[in-house]
Amino acid sequence: PRPTTLALTRVRLPVLFISLSLSCSFPFLSSAAIARNPLSFARNICLSRLPSFQNTQKRDKSSVVGPKNMAILDSPSAQRNKEPIWTILSSKVLPVLLTSDDDDNREQQQIRVLEIAAGCGVHTEHFAQNLGKAFNSLWYQPTDPELQSQLSIKERIKVSGLDKMGVCSPMPLTLNENGIIEEKTLSSVGNDQVDLILCINMIHISPWEATLGLMKVAQTKLRQGGVLFCYGPYKVGGTAVESNLNFDSSLKSRDTSWGVRDLEQVQQVAKDNGLKFIEVVEMPANNLSVLFQKV
Repeated sequence: PRPTTLALTRVRLPVLFISLSLSCSFPFLSSAAIARNPLSFARNICLSRLPSFQNTQKRDKSSVVGPKNMAILDSPSAQRNKEPIWTILSSKVLPVLLTSDDDDNREQQQIRVLEIAAGCGVHTEHFAQNLGKAFNSLWYQPTDPELQSQLSIKERIKVSGLDKMGVCSPMPLTLNENGIIEEKTLSSVGNDQVDLILCINMIHISPWEATLGLMKVAQTKLRQGGVLFCYGPYKVGGTAVESNLNFDSSLKSRDTSWGVRDLEQVQQVAKDNGLKFIEVVEMPANNLSVLFQKV
């Protein structure tokens, strides 16, 4: 009957089209093989061209490391800057923290580190591994306000075995002008003072109140002589290179409370909270490492 013929025609035409398309696009496939099961060939070819998990974009250019552990995120920028930052930490920060000029005593010391805005944990993993080699005892507390980042850090710690080296499970930490918002985190990290506070790429991508809170945390949490290490883009003398000025405009278009901060204003807030400016170091990609010490 005519309706049946029309139905079959609607099925066969797409199949014929797929067969011809595949044989033209992939000449290494036999026409006979494609004709036998064109839909199967089409499905396999399409799946083979889907983007891998490595290219799945996440927050702040982060991406899933791989299908084996979907919780672990990766950050290309953090991968690029982790070693330059560690070079500054090892050459300029650790010597300030040592209680002796004798490098042999370093292995007998403990270092306590609080990392604020740890992101997906690339820095946590890299710095903790190196600090574990440099010091006999390590206490390292990573924090981040976002649950997805906390889960990524937790998995990185588990996979790399850092939990056996003194790296704590990540905690939520959000800052306002008064300091840490989360009561549980405040009570957990508020008992003992730390030697080093790390804050990388947070000041420009958070409200100014977060910077005020950061300095209050440094004032109360750092031991005497402890160091606050900040990293990111800054304006100096009210200006910056063109790329950072464009970045500043881009940040403010996303959130009016964000923006590349004036280094002098950050230094003043640190001073108001009992922190002495030590040094600023120029870094790759027009970033700065800024070191403060509790006096």
